[in-house]
Amino acid sequence: MSARRWAAGLGGATVLALTAGCGMLGIGGGGDDDKSDEERLVEMLNESARLESEIAAAENRIVQNCLEEAGHTVHEPGYFENYEPEEVKSLTYSYPHESFILPAEEAAEFGFGGWTNSEEGMEDPATEEYYEAQEAKWEEEEGGGEEYVEPDYTEWEALTPEEQYAWYVAYQGEEYVEQNYGTEAEYASMYSEEEMVEELTEEEAAALEEEAAAEEEGEIDVEAPEAYEEPKPGGCQLEMIEALYGEPRQVESTYEMDGETYTDKYWEYRPENPTYGGEEDGEDMWANIEAEYAAEMGDKQAEYIDCITGRGYEGWEFNEYNTLPTWEFFYELYYQNVSDDERDMWMDTDSETVVPPMPEDAGDSYEEWKAYEIQMAVDFAECGDEVGFADPSEKAYDKANIDVYLEIEQDVYAWQDDMRDAIAKAQELLDK
Repeated sequence: MSARRWAAGLGGATVLALTAGCGMLGIGGGGDDDKSDEERLVEMLNESARLESEIAAAENRIVQNCLEEAGHTVHEPGYFENYEPEEVKSLTYSYPHESFILPAEEAAEFGFGGWTNSEEGMEDPATEEYYEAQEAKWEEEEGGGEEYVEPDYTEWEALTPEEQYAWYVAYQGEEYVEQNYGTEAEYASMYSEEEMVEELTEEEAAALEEEAAAEEEGEIDVEAPEAYEEPKPGGCQLEMIEALYGEPRQVESTYEMDGETYTDKYWEYRPENPTYGGEEDGEDMWANIEAEYAAEMGDKQAEYIDCITGRGYEGWEFNEYNTLPTWEFFYELYYQNVSDDERDMWMDTDSETVVPPMPEDAGDSYEEWKAYEIQMAVDFAECGDEVGFADPSEKAYDKANIDVYLEIEQDVYAWQDDMRDAIAKAQELLDK
């Protein structure tokens, strides 16, 4: 799911409150002809989030009951945290242009904020002012949200390592636990009062340094990453899955790295919410939204590029997300003179994003780069006003979201019915 997208709440509600089997307003069931497409689709998203919260709570409760029947009455709190989904009011969380066209006042004071991620910027007193201003802006626009409360681990930490390990095995099965935590002895050793890591001798340390240097020079081939295969769920988790959904399904995820293709394997059991936008049958709803928006905004994007090019910013192009690679550019700008090791530490050096060449007039010091960034933010904002970019951008993006959500609306209502059936089945199990 794109970073700009609303995401449904994944956690469970504190109390399982079953819903009546009524359909949502609109095409999915019943009807309200007075509602716009967007209003109906927003209601659909909120209903999906609520149902997902309820089924997650039900799953957790079934697993907890299973564990307690086996004698495990103290649970690892992080596994059963409950989240209430936040109600959304729009299909669109933010707009593509907001990442490169900033409010004029913000642009003039802080630029894009890229300087805060540089080595010198982390020591700059103005960095704290920048983050305070960003937090205040977020609270004003989004209401701030509730502060996260860390779960109470007191009872869990009072268990012995052997008791904790036994809980993990009862929850997810031995194969899964061994892959993630090692054997019981290895897990217990992490919590031993004895010294866990022995100090290296001078000879051992020197040997490790030589090996690292050889790797860097290419004398030692670094092993390619192995494809990951997730163990099949076991224990109480598998019992819950089989009771609500039947057998879990193994799925594959293929990706490329350094010219090689890798296939990871995972297990799924709960039907996926169609609004997550995963690629299916060659279709990716998020890519479709971006494509429709790009088709509508092509002329305006060209005008905008002409404007910033006329102000001396050459080589900029819109990417597949209809934004400009400003952050990638600033990483290149602020880390252009550091060693390869430092670049690997601070930058995504494997990124295929192409950024404009470093401008000669940007200077060669942190202060000059920061000044360049601020002026760039001002110029980018002024070009936004000059070509009238924001208003058509918002309209085009809203329309693209509505069009694509309409295409999956029937699938979402069908998924909601499946979740209501699963919730009803869960309630029957919990009532026994």
